[in-house]
Amino acid sequence: MKRVIIVGGGYAGTALARALDRVTDVVLIEPRDRFVHNVASIRAVVEPALHEKIALPYDKLLKRGKVVRDRAVAIADNGVKLAGGATIEGDIVVVATGSRYARLFKPQGDSIASFVAASRAAHAALLAAKSIAIVGAGAVGTELAGEIAAAFPKKKITLVSSTSTLFPAYPAKLGQKLEAQLKRARVSLRMGTTVRNLQSVDEPTSGKLEVSDGTTLDAEFIVPAIGAKPVNDLLHALPGAKADALGRVEVDAWLRLPGRANVFALGDAAATGDAMTIVGIAGQEPWLAKTIKAVVAGKKIESLPRYKPSLAPPILIPLGPSKGASVLPFGKKGLVVGSFFTSILKGKHLFIPRYRKAFGVV
Repeated sequence: MKRVIIVGGGYAGTALARALDRVTDVVLIEPRDRFVHNVASIRAVVEPALHEKIALPYDKLLKRGKVVRDRAVAIADNGVKLAGGATIEGDIVVVATGSRYARLFKPQGDSIASFVAASRAAHAALLAAKSIAIVGAGAVGTELAGEIAAAFPKKKITLVSSTSTLFPAYPAKLGQKLEAQLKRARVSLRMGTTVRNLQSVDEPTSGKLEVSDGTTLDAEFIVPAIGAKPVNDLLHALPGAKADALGRVEVDAWLRLPGRANVFALGDAAATGDAMTIVGIAGQEPWLAKTIKAVVAGKKIESLPRYKPSLAPPILIPLGPSKGASVLPFGKKGLVVGSFFTSILKGKHLFIPRYRKAFGVV
């Protein structure tokens, strides 16, 4: 039986491991003891009890394969070298090391307890603050503004966006719907501006912010939400590896590293043209699972269909449990929907039941 080594126990890595568990010898390498469903970590800042539902152990993830708790330090010709000194040999290596973000929304180290503690401390600071500034109006920043406004409608919230409209890469109706809902929730939008003196990009602060339009913004709780960065040290170390402007590693039409017939990149690590969101990379895992199954069955990969990113990238942006707007992957440009469908698809449950079931947690 072919052995597939998957480096990284995040969304893409665990989904691929489950999909291949019955047909290959799967080894998933992950240094943390629990998976964090960080889609819900935004709401956990206002509802910290969620942490008990979204930190999920790996021990029931796979039925046949195994999860090795260690850190991969290098990709060898025949497998993966671990920080503990061992080398796990395998036929196919998939690197799905994901991305990093501010510590409120993703664990920065291996300690899940430290991540939860930081989120709970932020919740306490949020409760005490009357004025909140969120720097960055991507998916995380916009969702956080909506979550705080829904939970604490009397707090003064300012969302700072470097773009003149929200989500300019998507159909205009998406940004228009979200801006209208945020304004109705009394969130102040500072569009087309940047902050010059942000003290930290990893954790909340407080104080006066110097805004590029010449004004100042005084806030008791300042949250950085300025974008994800790929975690790609393993792939960058490979000879011939090249990165795009975002730090994602370039791959061929079958998500392989150039010159590496058996090394694949998946998720946020790979420069595929997909957005760095859970729904943005949703098509990669089933495609790669199908491709690897075919290769294991003896087919040449070059004879198989090439990977194609979505022509209409989807995105789901809830503003609390009942509001928000989304782009669904229908048509050439996508279908923009409002609060009703966004709440049903994501806002009410944040996919928590789905991931608890996937990890065997009842």
